[in-house]
Amino acid sequence: MLRAAVLVAMCAMALAYNPILDTTTCCNCQTLLPNNVPDNVDPQRMPSPFKIIVSRTYYAPLEEIKVNLTSEGDTYFRSFMIVAWATDYKSVNQPRKAVGKWAAVDGTSVGKDCLNNQDDGEALRSTSLDAKRNVKLAWTSPDRYGHLEFRATFVVDDDTYWATEKSEMIVDPKADPPTTKPPLPQIIDPINSAHCGKQKGCYRYPHGCWELYCEYIATWEDHGTHITFEIGARTDGLDDRWVSLALSNDTYMGDDMVMDCIHNSETHQTKVSLSYNEPGKKQNRKLPQYLTDKAVVFQEGSHFNGRIRCRFQIKKYTKDSTRRIVALTGNKWHIILAKGNAVQGNKIRHGLLEHQLPVVSPYRVSLQTMPDVHDRARYPLVKAHGCLMLFAFVFCSSIALLMTKYYKPMWPNKRFFEQRYWFVVHFNLMALAFLVVIIAIILIFVEAGGWSLTPDLPQRAHPILGIIIFICILINPIIALFRPSEDNSCRPVFNWFHWAFGTIANILAIPNIFIGMDFGKAMIPWWATWIMVFWVIFHLIIEVTLEVHQCCTHKKNKERRKKYEAMKRDNPKNYIQEPEPAGRRFKRSLLWLHLTVTSIITIIMIIIIAVC
Repeated sequence: MLRAAVLVAMCAMALAYNPILDTTTCCNCQTLLPNNVPDNVDPQRMPSPFKIIVSRTYYAPLEEIKVNLTSEGDTYFRSFMIVAWATDYKSVNQPRKAVGKWAAVDGTSVGKDCLNNQDDGEALRSTSLDAKRNVKLAWTSPDRYGHLEFRATFVVDDDTYWATEKSEMIVDPKADPPTTKPPLPQIIDPINSAHCGKQKGCYRYPHGCWELYCEYIATWEDHGTHITFEIGARTDGLDDRWVSLALSNDTYMGDDMVMDCIHNSETHQTKVSLSYNEPGKKQNRKLPQYLTDKAVVFQEGSHFNGRIRCRFQIKKYTKDSTRRIVALTGNKWHIILAKGNAVQGNKIRHGLLEHQLPVVSPYRVSLQTMPDVHDRARYPLVKAHGCLMLFAFVFCSSIALLMTKYYKPMWPNKRFFEQRYWFVVHFNLMALAFLVVIIAIILIFVEAGGWSLTPDLPQRAHPILGIIIFICILINPIIALFRPSEDNSCRPVFNWFHWAFGTIANILAIPNIFIGMDFGKAMIPWWATWIMVFWVIFHLIIEVTLEVHQCCTHKKNKERRKKYEAMKRDNPKNYIQEPEPAGRRFKRSLLWLHLTVTSIITIIMIIIIAVC
């Protein structure tokens, strides 16, 4: 049965996985980040095993430089992109331009990309997914562009890649000598959280934290013609990061004005920009720079010592033909705070896990008031969906399947409304599970506004597995309506189909519950997963024990049954009670143990989901 569970789960995951759309490949022209990277995967921080080796460190027009992409260890890369960029690039508003021409000299399958407007520059990327350890390339430049460097991204697999690795500087002999002294980090004053609720409005998470210890903090203060904002967040202190504040009419992303604080390690600047979340979509679009310059009258920011923060002033009213910049007065909004990784001043989408999901104020606030907001918005429909699904499959389904698999011979001479005990328990629990699952499906569709897919595995598999489970749950009672009698020749066919749909639903439900517990909106603490792991192990032990017990008592029960059939044949007019199965006390004890532990686990998990 365990092997069947693994096979069915693998098949379901295969349905959720599209190899064309989801294989991590190279690369975005501006960021050099791979495409279709899983949501919870970041670039590697360890030193790269891959190096960019150049034949010389200076260049002149039309002179070729040999470039080797090599592995120093046993690690292979399956795809790459390489580009030449000017080292004196300063603008964060204009896209970087590739310079020079590339060619593969060893027959590697490559394609040209990122052609600039003058058609005098290009990037090179691999077009095959074959394992590679050494790729030989040639680069030439039609002109001088100042000092250059080669940047490359190496993709090992869907979860492992090194981004924007750089070569030695390629010097232009006729340009000014390169400067190597790094600028000092920009640092601004900390956000004063002592004034929260007194001189300015605040939203802090967790509640009552000082700025240095806050996961998120946002403050606002009305100054008549403009409003001063301060936003900050804790980071891991590595590379580029961002924190954003959005003003929303509800607790969901969509049709919101967003104020971004983004650190760019290449320019060593932390800048404020404006963006918006598209209506009905979970996508963020950056507004043109002229709109940011028009609305923001002052800004400063820093990313230092594990904290990113920005302080800026925005006009209350800004003329905007796109209608993306809202008037910062006369309305109340939910405050949404989010953070994540960035590359060259461009935000990368945040994840969907509990620690990655944005925090949302539990109620709407006016920017003309000075509340001290704490806590975060909950999503009751998500929690109700989780509680109902857990009750349906951990409690109802597990007990119902145990009854039909191991307890049919129990209580042979007792009936409840002329039905055996096992059938009464199985039928009622599965009917209850059927109703609960339908309600849970309706609730989550209302919450999500219809069918919704997350971009990355394993979260992407959750709704797909859920629909498969729902179809099985829906088909099984329909099949049961046409159940033939026991002596009908079609009864074995019915039994197999009824067993198959029920087993598939139950096997897929448990891993799907684990996937669902990772969604940030459920807000389930990480340690609750171990409670479910304990229950799964406990349930497997009970099943294995019952299976072994059934094998050990099979011969004795078979002999008792033969004796009963013989007595019935010899005394057709007499009522003879059916024999009690061997080891019935032990099986009854296991049933009560499973019922007790499963009930306790179900209650504990429902309380955790509802309260946290």
